[in-house]
Amino acid sequence: MISVEFGYIREKLDFLKEKYDVVIFGSFVNGEMRPKSDIDIAVITHRTDKEINIKIQKNLFGKAPLKFEIRVFELLPIYIQFSIIENYRVVYGDLLEISEYFYQFRKKWDDCKNRILMNQFKNISEKLQLLERRIEYLE
Repeated sequence: MISVEFGYIREKLDFLKEKYDVVIFGSFVNGEMRPKSDIDIAVITHRTDKEINIKIQKNLFGKAPLKFEIRVFELLPIYIQFSIIENYRVVYGDLLEISEYFYQFRKKWDDCKNRILMNQFKNISEKLQLLERRIEYLE
């Protein structure tokens, strides 16, 4: 594991603290960082307008060190949003307010998780078997 100080992360993301809530997730939070690991950052905009969030995402590129993988939370797929909700650390923002905001995403995940998980494959051989069946069906 490589050591990256939380204070260093806060310092490099200081430009976000007045505008957005910011959380860190992934290997840094799990304690599994390796020398080549990036630092996963989610910027929470609290906006539902996808076009505005895309503009915010574009504006974030190049503002932090290359090792930082900064993404707008609201643009992420629901399964990634939920993995963040399960294990994150607040960089900027109020922990309680962020937790309350995440509640709507927890509900959304609960509503669709069975469909998503049922469409995943256990291993590559299961995927290949289903693909072969589909080819046979189409012939």
